[in-house]
Amino acid sequence: MIGQQEIALILERCRRLPPAKGNYLENDYVTNLLLTVLDYQLRGHIVEKAIAFFPEKRRSEIRTADDLKGLLARYPDDDNGNTRLAQYLWGYKCWNRAHQLRELLAYFESIGVTSQKALKRWAQFSNFDRDFRGRIPGLGFAVYQWLVIRQGVPTIKPDVHVRRFVKSIIHRSPTDDELVQALEKVARMLALKAYELDWRIWEYQKNSRR
Repeated sequence: MIGQQEIALILERCRRLPPAKGNYLENDYVTNLLLTVLDYQLRGHIVEKAIAFFPEKRRSEIRTADDLKGLLARYPDDDNGNTRLAQYLWGYKCWNRAHQLRELLAYFESIGVTSQKALKRWAQFSNFDRDFRGRIPGLGFAVYQWLVIRQGVPTIKPDVHVRRFVKSIIHRSPTDDELVQALEKVARMLALKAYELDWRIWEYQKNSRR
């Protein structure tokens, strides 16, 4: 548990963070699925280029869940097929992420989440343990938190940037649950939505590592 003295230290540090310049809410269903399988444990410039590739090259033909499902059906679900699918979607050979995309789309289709409106509703009422844990191998708690944050859920994603930020203040590594609970509390104390604090931390950490 992160104690009150540690909370006070985190609060003081967060007070000095500048407002975020970016807005990371995402209102497109297909883009949300692509980000969910791409934006973890990849270098930032790869994610940025891969996501930029999609609207420039593929957006005109892939706008809905049905469009995406039709595209996936054109490629076999094996290493070679998923490599070609990844290159077509993103311009990168991320075959494992293409396979995860298949599983993510299939899972959401199985529960009727096939539009942005449905995804946002699901995010508001979902629970990691009940609704996401173990559904898609390789997609864990931090990925889930990042997905629901993009739908406007006021929480924190315990990714490497946020973890490093907190560790630099309290000089230890809390659990994911402890980190999320502590920063949600700090956000309330600062009269911020938790995802706004998350964005501030992320941009600060990104800029400080340049």
